[in-house]
Amino acid sequence: MSNSFQFVPLSQLKEKFPEGSWWAQNYQDFTDDHIAAYYNGDLILPSLDLDWEQPFPQQQETILIFIDGNLTVDNLYNENTDGAIGLMVMGNLTAKNIAVGGQEIYIEGNLLVEEILCGSYNHGETIVKGNLNAAVLIEDDEYRFKTDGQQYVACTVNVWERDGVCQELPVDIGEVLVEDVLDIDDEEIDFLFGMLVSTLKKGHSALKDLSEALQRKRTVELYFTDSTLNEENIMKLTRCVLMPDDKHYFDFEEQGTYFKVNREYVDAEGDTLNPGIYMLDAHNHYFIYLEEEQTVSLQRKSMDEGAVWEDITDESQEQLSDISYYWTMLLTCINVTELYLPAIDRLSLKEVLQQPRIQALDPAGEENDGFWDGSKYYRFRQAHTDEDGDYLDARIEIQTSDGAFYFYTLDNEKYVSRHYQPPNEYGRKSISYLDSKRWEVSERYFTKFMKFISRELEEGASAEED
Repeated sequence: MSNSFQFVPLSQLKEKFPEGSWWAQNYQDFTDDHIAAYYNGDLILPSLDLDWEQPFPQQQETILIFIDGNLTVDNLYNENTDGAIGLMVMGNLTAKNIAVGGQEIYIEGNLLVEEILCGSYNHGETIVKGNLNAAVLIEDDEYRFKTDGQQYVACTVNVWERDGVCQELPVDIGEVLVEDVLDIDDEEIDFLFGMLVSTLKKGHSALKDLSEALQRKRTVELYFTDSTLNEENIMKLTRCVLMPDDKHYFDFEEQGTYFKVNREYVDAEGDTLNPGIYMLDAHNHYFIYLEEEQTVSLQRKSMDEGAVWEDITDESQEQLSDISYYWTMLLTCINVTELYLPAIDRLSLKEVLQQPRIQALDPAGEENDGFWDGSKYYRFRQAHTDEDGDYLDARIEIQTSDGAFYFYTLDNEKYVSRHYQPPNEYGRKSISYLDSKRWEVSERYFTKFMKFISRELEEGASAEED
């Protein structure tokens, strides 16, 4: 490899150093004894070790490798993150794995990493002027990746908190990386950067199958096992988790369609009304209800002025396609609520909010007052009446590393209500019942929160005893 390179003093490359790079600003601080390894053209390598004196042992003063073209390498790494050989690529850098630290890596084009892109320690940074693509991005101990273009990363790993985010789903670091690069002691898992480098030097992969991290670990039992429009499913709707104890109905809107499910109740005139479902889209009203003999009747009314209800019970399946579509949507929504709403224990959340350390925080949750776990921020609001006289229910909010918020509110006696606020937006939103992935994300973040806050409260109590 060395025969393909020119070994020149840093000063000879000063015209080639991009403006804003560390080398353009500091090359004059070095003497002619400090060598840059210069390669003109595209270069393909099986591996590249950026530790001192490793790539070019006969040139002990080599401190920078400059590729005036594209670089393709299977594995790029260095183990000593206190300081290492710098790398400047004036085209694209394509690699299977990268594990670096202790230097500036500057890429004028795009950075494409098939598996793991890892930066360790705060003595280094990677600057990408184009786009950054990687399966897994690991930022260890404040290492910095700066990208002028777009970042496309399937999974990010936060070493500090030993977790990651894989396609928006929070996952444990052990679900992403192989055990060889982890130190596992009971429930504690630590990332070993040195072992990652050793694994890459051997030509082995340190990445698990990411599809496993995305899989749901518990058995899923559907509330509705079929979509038949019959008495049994209507009655199951009236007994689902969304039906309150103090009202005869629940309602919601999904994809522009309004749904209202009524259980049997006595109206203001003293008449007993049978269970029924009202639905409204942009064109029609629909009503599904049980007759006295428990048969199912269907009605429809257009939005036209003066329109009247029509019985459509005996129409063909093709004519009933619209009401059948909304009925199936309703059952799908309830399946999601039955799966996710009971998964968060309301009593557990209430007990956390009553802990003395939580009670001592700002009760309105508006101050920068809460807990930081290295990648997420947790804030708490106690139930109170605000200055406008409005009663506000107790809740916690989780701010994720990408700036999104998840809210968990004690405003219902049967379950914990959940809302979502996307990054760079203001105002919480109801989570769509058809967005099962968002519900899964909110559940996983809450599970991680409960593990974190339990540990924090336990350690706090132990410190007080000491």
